[in-house]
Amino acid sequence: MSASEKHPAVPAAGGGTDHISPLFANANNPPRSVYVAALSGGPDMAIAGWLHLSYEALESKAPVSAWAEFHEELYADPALNVRRGDTLRARKLAAGQGRPRPTSAQRGPNRAEQRGYRHVLRRGLEVVARLPGTTAGTARGAGMSAAATTGALLAGLSSRHRGDGSAALALIRTSTAVTQWYELTPRPAPTAPDLVQGPPYALAAAGGLLEAAEFVAYCAYQHHARFHNRRFLWEWLPELLPDALRPLRI
Repeated sequence: MSASEKHPAVPAAGGGTDHISPLFANANNPPRSVYVAALSGGPDMAIAGWLHLSYEALESKAPVSAWAEFHEELYADPALNVRRGDTLRARKLAAGQGRPRPTSAQRGPNRAEQRGYRHVLRRGLEVVARLPGTTAGTARGAGMSAAATTGALLAGLSSRHRGDGSAALALIRTSTAVTQWYELTPRPAPTAPDLVQGPPYALAAAGGLLEAAEFVAYCAYQHHARFHNRRFLWEWLPELLPDALRPLRI
């Protein structure tokens, strides 16, 4: 019996009934979908990257499992020194940084190893492109604080749901230490999304996908910023995730 079969039907935001799983037991409005987002950018540009998952896809854990399999591939790759439980950070990988090998006299990876770590970003985007029940997107605006970027992103995402009156959730990472859930409720006029109170729910199910969202955000930033020392990243996003290149304006 699935988790949804164990719980009674509840009114859905768009009408009719849906089953709500324990993942969203604290939600005021049963969500039809979930956004998992991360921020990137610099002083002159704010970028967000997100994965938009159907409710069924997140509950099935298929996208989470696919990203976990990617981790296992990296762990098994003899050209890399990636351990189970390591957090993949896009900025660090783009710099060609990883764990130094114990047998190496160097303080960091050699050139071949640096290329391997950088290629992990591309491999990650390839995984994102085939995550089941998931689409990738980006948002772009002028340089602003993380709080302002989050607010503008939430306003933009909320507007996507007013047409059909559907409810959604957004899990947004603004820094390495700050991750928060928001409810994007279907309201007739723009209002601030609700910050979810109490312990985060569905964090275990969606948290791993924050890495994937960060890959999208960082590669989108490099595509638009055109830094010469990251030239190899300029066209990866349009090549592998072309639909994500039409950014939501924030």
